[in-house]
Amino acid sequence: MGRNALITGGTDGIGKAYAKELVKLGYNVIIVGHTEEKGKAAASEIKQAAGGGRIQFWKADLSLISEVSRISKLFLSQFEHLDILVLCAFQMQLKRKITSEGFEKSFALYYLSRFALIQFLDSVIGIRGETRIVDFATPGQNYGEIDFSDLQMEKSYSAMNALKRGSFCNDLMAVEYSKRMSGRQAAFILVWPGTVRTGVVNPYPQPLKSIFKLYLWFFGISPEKIGNISKYYTTDKSLMNNRLNVFHRDKEIKLGSSRLDSNLAQKLWEKSLQLICDVQINCTFTTK
Repeated sequence: MGRNALITGGTDGIGKAYAKELVKLGYNVIIVGHTEEKGKAAASEIKQAAGGGRIQFWKADLSLISEVSRISKLFLSQFEHLDILVLCAFQMQLKRKITSEGFEKSFALYYLSRFALIQFLDSVIGIRGETRIVDFATPGQNYGEIDFSDLQMEKSYSAMNALKRGSFCNDLMAVEYSKRMSGRQAAFILVWPGTVRTGVVNPYPQPLKSIFKLYLWFFGISPEKIGNISKYYTTDKSLMNNRLNVFHRDKEIKLGSSRLDSNLAQKLWEKSLQLICDVQINCTFTTK
């Protein structure tokens, strides 16, 4: 049976670099992105760089839960097991935008879609073999509190506040999911890649865009270096001994006490399930 990998945000940056390494390792890799032309070009580039291999591009707007559901059903119709789930999809939103499903877009893409994908793919995670969930965010940073009365950030939106909120939510998701892995062969690997030369600054207007790109050039590292480091998350057997692993690149780090608050993590989990069910027909998720 072949090994299967699904990568969100796999058409650019870290996701594309990770995909190249997985194809080289013999995985059947599916990259998900929202632009057809870019996705097909990325798949072609990855295949050429890897000297062949199995790579597919699936188009989806992952800021929409309906699209996350569609992609999940497509995967389940073709595969019986998921070996690696890589969560990379992210895009800075300088101004607050609302999706057609009523969610603030950065929250939907950076956190809620990741949470939903794990829920929808539950039946192929860690049951018929090992599964590693690799979540690229900024774990362990001191980002204050989460205002559950304003998750959609109607009162205090900024691109940086949205990044901080989404990162905190990813931390709590990892903590809560690691508690719910009992009986599964699964490990959650939460990664802070640090400053990387990606297109994350593209939405900024000039001259800020050029300034940020210059900063990334001098102080950032290439996505390819993160891709090379990512082989460790994929192949190191010791990582499967822990339900939750947290890294800054290849260095293990710890989450702060606010991130390890089990009551807070459970509260966010239950709220997230409620949000998904608000836009899903025949929702069958439970909070337990």
